[in-house]
Amino acid sequence: MTIALRLATREDAPNLAALSIQVWLHTYATTGLRTALSEYVLAEFTAARFRALLDDANLLVVVAEMDAHLVGYAKLDFEAPCADLPELSVELATLYVQEHFAGRGIGSSLLSACRAHALRRTGAPDLWLSVYHLNRRAVAFYEKHGMTVRGSFFFEFGGERHKNWIMR
Repeated sequence: MTIALRLATREDAPNLAALSIQVWLHTYATTGLRTALSEYVLAEFTAARFRALLDDANLLVVVAEMDAHLVGYAKLDFEAPCADLPELSVELATLYVQEHFAGRGIGSSLLSACRAHALRRTGAPDLWLSVYHLNRRAVAFYEKHGMTVRGSFFFEFGGERHKNWIMR
């Protein structure tokens, strides 16, 4: 099957929310579900929130489809200066690929598309991102694509702290 990339529309919002919940839980709920995780995803990843972010001119969402089914997406934030890397203002805020489709080049295609959009919009393909430090697969993916760890911060929700690497 061929991967098709396109810009997201408001009609994609329910699928973006569902895919986000699935990927996020796969990443963070490695020891099972608990209230903090469940409450976070059910509040954060909603169709209404995705519709609102798709209306934001500072954000861009690229979706990946196979056979007209959403299998991944990437979100760029063009107004997100990095505290550790102040020269960078374009954040790869999200790059999610459904687990069933990992290893098929979808993440690489999405990352390439995001770099191209950053280049067109800002004149430079430079991005920064944060990634959960225990997500070895994602860290290795970004390193394979030339990104390096440049700092860290703690992502907090429900009274929990999770270390994230900042990569460039």
